[in-house]
Amino acid sequence: MKKRIVSVILAISMIAGVAACSKPTPTETTETSETETEIETTEETETTLDPNSIMGFNMIENGDFASKTTTWMTFFEGGDGTLAVNSKGELQFDCKKAGHKDYSNQIYYDGFSLYKNCKYEMQFDYYSTIERDLDYRIQINGSDYHAYSEQTIHATTEVQHFDLVFMMEFDSDPAPRLCFNMGKFESNGKLEEHSIMFDNFDLRCIDDTGYVDGGGVSYPEINLNQIGYLPDAPKVAVLNGDAIVEKALVVDAASGTQVYEGAVDAKVFNESTGRDEAKFDFSDITVPGTYKVVAGDFESYEFTIADNVYDEAFDATLRMFYMQRCGVELTENIAGIYAHPECHTDEAVIYGTEETIDVSGGWHDAGDYGRYVVSGAKAAADLMLAYELYPSAFDDDLGIPESGNGIPDVLDEVKFELDWLFKMQAPDGGVYHKVTCANFPGFVMPEEETEELIVTPVSTTATGDFAAVMAMASVIYKDIDSEFAAKCLDAAVMAAEYLDANTELEGTSNPDGIVTGEYPDQNDVDERLWAYAELFKTTGDSKYDDSFSALAGAGIPCAADLGWQGVGAYAGYAYLSAGTKGKFYDAALASFMSGIANVESAVASDSYGSSLTEYPWGSNMSIANNGMYLLLYDAVAKDSKGDSCARAQLDYLLGKNGLGYCFLSGFGTVSPESPHHRPSQAQGAAVPGMIAGGPDQNLEDSYAQNVLKDTAPALCYADSDQAYSLNEVTIYWNSPVVFLFAYIVSNG
Repeated sequence: MKKRIVSVILAISMIAGVAACSKPTPTETTETSETETEIETTEETETTLDPNSIMGFNMIENGDFASKTTTWMTFFEGGDGTLAVNSKGELQFDCKKAGHKDYSNQIYYDGFSLYKNCKYEMQFDYYSTIERDLDYRIQINGSDYHAYSEQTIHATTEVQHFDLVFMMEFDSDPAPRLCFNMGKFESNGKLEEHSIMFDNFDLRCIDDTGYVDGGGVSYPEINLNQIGYLPDAPKVAVLNGDAIVEKALVVDAASGTQVYEGAVDAKVFNESTGRDEAKFDFSDITVPGTYKVVAGDFESYEFTIADNVYDEAFDATLRMFYMQRCGVELTENIAGIYAHPECHTDEAVIYGTEETIDVSGGWHDAGDYGRYVVSGAKAAADLMLAYELYPSAFDDDLGIPESGNGIPDVLDEVKFELDWLFKMQAPDGGVYHKVTCANFPGFVMPEEETEELIVTPVSTTATGDFAAVMAMASVIYKDIDSEFAAKCLDAAVMAAEYLDANTELEGTSNPDGIVTGEYPDQNDVDERLWAYAELFKTTGDSKYDDSFSALAGAGIPCAADLGWQGVGAYAGYAYLSAGTKGKFYDAALASFMSGIANVESAVASDSYGSSLTEYPWGSNMSIANNGMYLLLYDAVAKDSKGDSCARAQLDYLLGKNGLGYCFLSGFGTVSPESPHHRPSQAQGAAVPGMIAGGPDQNLEDSYAQNVLKDTAPALCYADSDQAYSLNEVTIYWNSPVVFLFAYIVSNG
């Protein structure tokens, strides 16, 4: 298949087996980089960078700290300290605690690029209030953290000048990291508190005669659902570039025999991708088989038409939750190379106290090993709603430890999370926000994260979400395990009572000393609404209707919001689907419907049927959520508005998008191979069945900023484990996709 080269710089080759002398500075779902960077891009050409542009300038912005500010950042794993520009205009790190590893204290700078076979000179000044060793490194910011340039240096109380020339011998890296490890070194012995100062950083290319560019990124000219289609489902491919012709074909993949010819729609300019595109509808093909679309000189990836076309992908998307289980052994017969012993089983200290509690279990949230109530509640709710509305989609044969126990495996999986959520409820009914270590771990398997576990304070957002999902569970499990269902309802009522007694927003940001996923939220009205709506639906008790109506009357936030931060649509659906019609029903219905027109309009106007006009962090969740939202409306209104939207969103996620990516790892022809996900990175292969975050036009990590500047919104994606704002995975991005799969396999 011919491909057009476009100006997205440098697909980086991750090299395994190189000595990993450094250790990581992980970055996660809620972190952002303060570094602003600019790189040169070119228009459609196979040379992605003018070599002359890499010579003759300092790549370390504000290297002399003349502005008295800094974009340098810190990472700690067992260490502690502060970083600031001092009164002399120097970068000063005050080391409070050395920790137990060389990288226990690390300062770092992002926002530059290195090119293969180019020669660089690194210079800076440094001194310390005590004599000590530390490590200078320029390294890959991910994978095995191998160094491109490194040296252990000895700091004294006298200012010293560092000057090192090195050749970039590895593949070009658009987003490396300059860092200093200042933790524990055997040569230092026991360290007292001290300060280390740096100044006059200068990194520049001094010889580009061996310059090798990193290659361009190409996009397919024909994009479609790479897994395939059910026989009677709509089938549309999108053509771009020279593939836009008057007529296109569908051919048998094995023989090349033509089975269909049809007209291609007129081309339309797509603002989201910045190019002309045209649709080719081949829905008339219903005969099972494996096919390709051919348009002029271009052909698509293969796809399949079959009654069971989604079975394997659906199972993998749900099995991802088993792969994220915490506190238990994952066995090799199920987890394969990702098997591991029990992890995170130590009791956790409650922040600000000396009390410890057992909070083992639950799902690892994302690419890190934190467990967060608000995101876990969203994921559990999606799975329960999928089962509630489409029970025939689920069976007891997923291949998890509970398979064969007579209970649909989706409910076994949800119960695993609910059992953890119980442990997160405090005696007074409030619910702790999360449990993590103080810092993100390195890219290791879960049992290797052994730092102290910390439970952060109760938050009203976590408490509201907890009450809602426990109320849901009390209904879902009533006929399966009545004792468990009763326990869920009691916990939900207790959480709601806490909300009644604590009417002010509580605890939605990280406490001091903790830098893991924050999941901040400055409005808990929607979480309270969700709690009251689910309890009203579950119990029929008018007091919950009263509480819901009193809050909703101030704004009725029940529209298309199915995220972890905004849960208004969950509240709206629960209230509207209650067996008893609440007194605020009509107003709630109007609010719930208010987002439908925007979603439908976006789907109708986009070549790929995307329901987005802007692409934020986790855009693939938003895509799936929007399909789910319209299906929830259908369930309330007994309508079928959501059908075409849901199918279009799943098609988008499985390959019918401007990038030509099947965003479900391990499926389709092109799918994420380097997700920001620790087990995948530790084992060197992506766990199958994970949905990547997808395009993020805001470029919220240094890799994205360097590589994707000036890229069209829907194309702002890179398959790199460094690009955490684009390529991380989470349980709550998978969960709405499970919902979409459940709908489609149930409805053909």
